[in-house]
Amino acid sequence: MKSIGQILQEARINKKLEIGDIARITRIRPQFLVALEADDYSQLPSGTIARGFIKNYSQFLGLSENQILSVFRRDFVENQEGRILPRGIGSPISQVSLWTPKTTIIAMVTTIITLFAVYIFYQYKTYTGAPPLIVDKPLDQTRTQDSTIEITGSTDPDAVLSVDGKTIALDKGGTYHFRIPLNLGENRVTIVAASKFGKTKSATLTIFHDQ
Repeated sequence: MKSIGQILQEARINKKLEIGDIARITRIRPQFLVALEADDYSQLPSGTIARGFIKNYSQFLGLSENQILSVFRRDFVENQEGRILPRGIGSPISQVSLWTPKTTIIAMVTTIITLFAVYIFYQYKTYTGAPPLIVDKPLDQTRTQDSTIEITGSTDPDAVLSVDGKTIALDKGGTYHFRIPLNLGENRVTIVAASKFGKTKSATLTIFHDQ
């Protein structure tokens, strides 16, 4: 499809007219006529003036001004500053996107920093907080007729485990199992896991030894 400039130039050449002659008659400066035929609207003061020149030039050449302006609207758009730009270039100017390659990089860096900070915080809490302490068996309030009972569970491998003040050796992986004697009646057993930073977590079991 022909552009406005090509249509205007072709009509002028067919009529054997010179730019200078048309400029004197239409009172449109020669450089503006040249710009119209070159589809170079950056040389024109504004979009309103550009459309006026197109209308006058089309009428002078005997062309349908409505048809020419329709082609103009097909190929060009006016931005917020009133400048004429090829369609597809003007739209981004009037609709600025906030999501650019720069903002994408910033978002990625921010996400990485945030995840790293969360990881460091988790590690800090892990190393400076109380170690976990799990008692698998027996359950609290257990009753038994045996004179001894086995206690098993797990904690942090680096923790120090004690039962009623006595240190208990941990198995590989932080698991533990030991057997303690029971007195008749109610027995209270306190298990304590201590980290190297002095943070402790404890569990107290009540076990009944029945006859």
